[in-house]
Amino acid sequence: MRKPLWRPLSYQQRLRLLLLPYLSGIVLLVLLPALLSFGLAFFRYDALSPPSWIGNLNFLLVTTDELFLLSIQNSLALVILPVPLRVLGAFLLAILLRRNGRFLSWFRASVYLPSIIPTAAYALAWLWILNPIYGPMNLLLQAIGLPQPGWFADGLWAKPGLVLLSLWQIGEGFLVCLAALQDIPSSVEDAALVDGANRLQRFFYLTLPLMAPILLLLTFRDAILTLQESFTTIFLTTGGGPYYATYTLPMLIYEQGFGLLLFGAASAALWVLYALTGLIVLALYLIARQWQIGTTEETFVL
Repeated sequence: MRKPLWRPLSYQQRLRLLLLPYLSGIVLLVLLPALLSFGLAFFRYDALSPPSWIGNLNFLLVTTDELFLLSIQNSLALVILPVPLRVLGAFLLAILLRRNGRFLSWFRASVYLPSIIPTAAYALAWLWILNPIYGPMNLLLQAIGLPQPGWFADGLWAKPGLVLLSLWQIGEGFLVCLAALQDIPSSVEDAALVDGANRLQRFFYLTLPLMAPILLLLTFRDAILTLQESFTTIFLTTGGGPYYATYTLPMLIYEQGFGLLLFGAASAALWVLYALTGLIVLALYLIARQWQIGTTEETFVL
């Protein structure tokens, strides 16, 4: 009997084939552009003339810019303020809406709905909501006798306005927390009830430790996305102002590249952003190790 020209693939081999499109996209759209930008950071290039080698001058120009430290401070502020609030809000809403009910499915859908709205449309909608003159938010505050902030037109209230805007997009974290909470066996809570644990004790000694790895991963994700993908929202709402109050590192990269045509300096600033992202992830990892929060596969086995 003739042997077949090919033999069936194993299950593991088929799984690897399913990963090929995803890995190809990462290589072509993430790794390759990142490596090219790192090489470009050592050249003077304006897209109109051939690049010329200048060594590490672009890194010196970027890091000595008077707006560089300000952009890092604003970037960190817009990570430190909203990320814990987003993760905490998603977790608490998941706890409130974890049980089945007649109208709870509608509430769950309403929590997730803002996450599927395009960022540009979402930013423009909030630009109208927080308009200091005719926006619904200030009209509501005026109706109940509270002061009306200037929001995006006021350097003092621009950051709180962006934080408020970001708190509405917690749908993805909400779904992850909801799925993790529903995966906790009911027998665990029943055993705690038999031992006489009240609601607060079950939350702090049962639910929160079991959910800690999930909350840690959500914090990683939100910190990275907030730091790197806040450009669209800031560009459409404040443009980095007023008075550079919301001028972040992505805005600096945009101005260096597309405003001044200094693509080498923009690439250098981009790698500073990568380094800052890595430092944030490292800090979160060290905090997790200090609190003895694990993220291995065995940690998620309840």
